Amino acid sequence: MTGALLGLHRAAATLSAYSAAVQLGLIDYIDRTPATVDDLAMSCGASVRGVRVVLAALVDSGLVTRRPDGRYEPVTAGLAGVHPLLPWRDQVTDSVRTGLPAREAERDVITVLLHGMRADVVTELPAATRVLDVSVDGAPCGVALAARDPRCRVSVLDVPANRRAAAGPRFDFLPGGLFDAQPAADEYDLVVLSGVCHLLDADCAAELIRRYTPAVRRGGALTVIDTLAGSQGAATHELSLLLRTRGGTIHAPADYQRWLVDAGLVAATRVDVGRQPALTVLTGLKP
Repeated sequence: MTGALLGLHRAAATLSAYSAAVQLGLIDYIDRTPATVDDLAMSCGASVRGVRVVLAALVDSGLVTRRPDGRYEPVTAGLAGVHPLLPWRDQVTDSVRTGLPAREAERDVITVLLHGMRADVVTELPAATRVLDVSVDGAPCGVALAARDPRCRVSVLDVPANRRAAAGPRFDFLPGGLFDAQPAADEYDLVVLSGVCHLLDADCAAELIRRYTPAVRRGGALTVIDTLAGSQGAATHELSLLLRTRGGTIHAPADYQRWLVDAGLVAATRVDVGRQPALTVLTGLKP
């Protein structure tokens, strides 16, 4: 069996084992407390052999770990909650056939992972005391920047997810969404487009960068944090976008560079963050 076919087999086996473990209650059980194969078989009404094989497959995939005392536990708490976020093959087939999203506006497992990862990359952002976080999913970068620097004041878009996440006197809310918010000109040291460009087609992504560049002060920066075409995990990420957006795509590095220049930004820099899926921090300065 070739490496590619073996990879396909392992992916299918992992998904099947994970789905079975969720449906039988095994993951919920070990989320609450580590358990042995015998404990799980008895509590969940399953065969000892079947539970042992499923858990072994999940250990092999890195989702579950076996402790020295023989009990199993998930590597990440809340593992069962990922199950409804996974795209199913019938939805992919429908979206490929029609070109329309099957689950528009829903989050999936990649979205959840990237939300936390974007907060982690704030160390790659320029220092700033006045920040605009242009995101619609809880302003992870703005929240992380405010936590890092007590002098930092952050504006976020006034959408429900941001209202829930960005609380406190150092946050203010900019009325409107991605394309109707009206930030003041020359107001911010740093404008961050955090995980939004991939939700849009190329024309809209370019327009978004042009729209928010005037809000950057001279000497300030506009930064895009996103997955780039050709990077690790980009193809899988784009498959999830097919399921939940009407025009979302993973854009090419050259496109981002051109959009930054066209918006009047200079000295564009790129920092690749070695994650899975990969993230890149692209920054342009306002002369």
